[in-house]
This record gives sequence, C-alpha cells and structure tokens, in this order.
Amino acid sequence: MHCLHLLRCPVCHAHLEHEGATLRCARSHTFDIAREGYVNLLRKKQAGDTKEMVQARRSFLERGFYQPLADTLNTLVSAYLREHASPINVLDAGCGEGYYLGRLQQSLSQQEQLCLLGLDVAKDAIRMAAKRYPCASFVVANLKERLVIADESIHVLLNIFAPRNPAEFARVMMPAGRLIVVIPGAEHMAQLRSTLPLLQIEENKQQHIVEQFAPYFTLLEAVPVSYELDLKREEVQQLVMMTPNYWHLSDEARRAMSTIQSLRTQVAFICLAFQKSVEG
Repeated sequence: MHCLHLLRCPVCHAHLEHEGATLRCARSHTFDIAREGYVNLLRKKQAGDTKEMVQARRSFLERGFYQPLADTLNTLVSAYLREHASPINVLDAGCGEGYYLGRLQQSLSQQEQLCLLGLDVAKDAIRMAAKRYPCASFVVANLKERLVIADESIHVLLNIFAPRNPAEFARVMMPAGRLIVVIPGAEHMAQLRSTLPLLQIEENKQQHIVEQFAPYFTLLEAVPVSYELDLKREEVQQLVMMTPNYWHLSDEARRAMSTIQSLRTQVAFICLAFQKSVEG
C-alpha cells in the first residue's frame, strides 16, 4: 500500500508492517489485503452505504454533474500545497467510491511524494475505489471511532458529505494542517425537494459545523458552489439514491420519482476551509 506508513492497528494503535498479503503489527494483529489492494481495518462490521447507493453515486458523478465542486476542492488543496514542500499526505475521510480523491490525483499528477488515502465504512465503496484509483490507498474504517491514522501525519483532510469527528481529525492532522468540509447549501436540490419528500437541509448547518470544530480548528473561508443541472429520469433517480434520502423514501415517493421524465434543479454546496489551531 502506498500510504502504509500512515496506518495504525485498530486494536492496539501500533505501526503496521506489510507481510505478504497481510498487514501485521508488533502484537501480531493481522489484517488481510484484498485482491483489489485495499485493507479492512474495521473492528466490527458496520452498516454503510449499500452497493446500490455506491453504484448510483459512481454513475452520477462520472457524468460530470459535480465536477465544478471537485474543481473547487482541487483549487483549495493546490493553494495550500503551494505553501508546503513534499511529501504531502492527504486523507479523504468518508471517500465513498473515490471520485473526489481520483479527481485530486489527476489535478496533482505533477506533485512529487504525494500520498492519497481514503477511508470509508462501506466495503463496497472501498472495493470500487481501489479498483478504479490504484494510485491511492483505500481502507475500510469507521470515522466515528478512533481513526486508524498516525498522530499529526495528515497535511490535508477532506470531509465531503460524510460523518465528522472533530477531535480525531485534529489528532491526525499536522499543526496548521488544512481541513476542508463540504456540506449542502440551503438551496441544494431545491426544485427536486419541492417535487419529492426528501430530507430537509439542517437550518443554520454551516454555523453548527463551525461551532462543532471550534475547539480544534479555525475557519479560514467558506466557498460557495452553486449551479443548475438538467437531469433525465435515470439521473434524478441516481441523485436521490446516492444520498441518505434513499433510506427514507416511501413506496409512494419511489413511484412518484419514477414518473419524473426530466427536471432542472439547483445544486448548492459550501466548502468550509479550516486550519488546525495551535492548541488543537
């Protein structure tokens, strides 16, 4: 694995060494490396996005619908990296099927000594990511627990529509490291929400997240990304299926979604760029 030096045993937090097709720590805790190249470091099985959700997300994102968001993230990361010498370690916490990490790798292809690491609790997502993006390393892990990452080893941490763990993010990040959290804006999928009974965007979500991270991180900037999409029926279904809305739709709502032939809807995101505080 490209980023083995960043990983720690989920049981005892010791270094992991590569032995054949396994990773082993000094206390002989072992973890098999899958044929696709990823490793599962979950201590107990956790529910993540289903295979159907992951496949819907891969299909939707590969059509370029969220490319402006990926480009904004690449710009924010590149601006930070210009101020820091190699080697650079980037963690995508909640990487899903790897789209944003893959786009970042393409953007930073000239960057020397770049380590890209993706974590996600969904095994199907990690398997898909590892097969598509062999230049990065991928690990099945739970973001809500202690991260399987060494202390102060990460320069840039991405958290895109994923669970947040401020204390652990602070532990694994280097002093003055850059954290970029992406959340939906208030108008995200507004037209689609007026058509289907989708989950509502949390009121004052940005403020709540800034407060959540305040003990460890300082907000540097909030970068909005907003534009409209023209979607066909299949793309509407993929957009809904790839989000938590998938778990909450009633049979009636699913039937209503299947009748939509086309739809123009706004998508809106906010990229919150934080710097790790000295006391963090």
